[in-house]
This record gives sequence, C-alpha cells and structure tokens, in this order.
Amino acid sequence: MMKNYDLRISKEAEHSIEEQLQWYEAAEPDGGDELADRWMNMLEAALQALGQYPERHGFAPENGRWMPEISIRQVRFKPWKTPSVWRVLYVIDDKARQVTVLQVRHEKRPLLVEGGR
Repeated sequence: MMKNYDLRISKEAEHSIEEQLQWYEAAEPDGGDELADRWMNMLEAALQALGQYPERHGFAPENGRWMPEISIRQVRFKPWKTPSVWRVLYVIDDKARQVTVLQVRHEKRPLLVEGGR
C-alpha cells in the first residue's frame, strides 16, 4: 500500500539543486543543458519515489550528529554510469504525512555538521 506523503523541499535543498543545475548548464563541452536536464530528471524520479515510500531508505551518516533532535534519512541516486552518487537527505513527519528534503549533496562532499553546510 502506498503512503503518499507530501513532499517539501527546504530552501537549502532548493539552493543546492539550483547551484548544481547551473554548474551542469555551464559545462558545455560535457553536454550543458542536456546534462542538467538528465540530472534533474533522475533527481525528480528519486523524489517521487521518496514521497511514496519514505521509510524504504536508511539513515544518513549525519543522523544523530547533525540536528540530533530529528531522524535524518537518505536516498542515494546515481545519475550517470560513473560511480558518482548523490545523496538526498530528508526527514519524515508521520503525523503530518510529510517528507522534507533538507539537502541534496554529492557523496564526496563532507558530511553535514551542526551549524555548517
């Protein structure tokens, strides 16, 4: 049975998505706009699945270390054939039937720390 939670994107996550799209769009020799569109399509597919099955994914390494008062989960998506993986960090509010995306980060970026990006 699908749960269908409302999906919310935090301002921080929106900002990181926009930055990444701009970076891909500027990478003309590698595909530019087409590259950005492909990445965004993969992200949207991951987010759609997240709204249906938020408990399917495990806890993020930041869980208990960054914002210890909430349980932070992650979904990993791989938009390319390379080993490169992106992490979507999120929290679930069962009472409100809502999933909030906190961050979208490349796996090679440092883990979140309290008060940091």
